[in-house]
Amino acid sequence: MSIVGAARAMLHDQRLSLHIWAEPCNIVVYLQNHNPHKVLRMITLEEGFSGRNSDVSHFRTFGPSVYCHVSKDSRKKLKPTTKLGVFVGYTGTPHNYRVYLPSLRMTVVRRDVKFDEEKAMRCPLERGRVESPTQP
Repeated sequence: MSIVGAARAMLHDQRLSLHIWAEPCNIVVYLQNHNPHKVLRMITLEEGFSGRNSDVSHFRTFGPSVYCHVSKDSRKKLKPTTKLGVFVGYTGTPHNYRVYLPSLRMTVVRRDVKFDEEKAMRCPLERGRVESPTQP
């Protein structure tokens, strides 16, 4: 599958806006670099390049809602302590995530996030049930 084809599938599966198309493209490339390849005798490109085993403990489902912590310095006394966003990618540093904030229409890098992956997994399944034809 091509990079753009996989990105298109990811965007449509989670019903995300097409203007963030570059984020799923980056994820596809990131995941390809962390998958084993036959040519490299079943080691990843990351391992072949750096000589270290790649850490995949930070991998997450694409597109779930995330809650980003807002530091005390960035908020007033009675303002919310979290912002709602959408997980859209990884950074070069493990456990730092790229989060799209729809309220600000911008992508930010955050470390302190809580994922709602169950909702992201339910969305395509529920849509599949609704769209399938019913038999009498």
